[in-house]
Amino acid sequence: MKGQFVELFRSSAVIQGTMALICTGAVVYLAVTGKPVPEVLVGIVMATVGFYFGTKQRTQERED
Repeated sequence: MKGQFVELFRSSAVIQGTMALICTGAVVYLAVTGKPVPEVLVGIVMATVGFYFGTKQRTQERED
């Protein structure tokens, strides 16, 4: 049971990282092509990246 929980947690981290990369990629693509970047998208990227790195920080602190 405990092993399954650890695996689900690890896969969640992969999903979080993938979401952060996709959102960031969208912002970079819009910026490079000269199209306006919607403020909503910037907010989503900031929240996603902040949550992703905040979760990684908390996980590393628990391991220490």
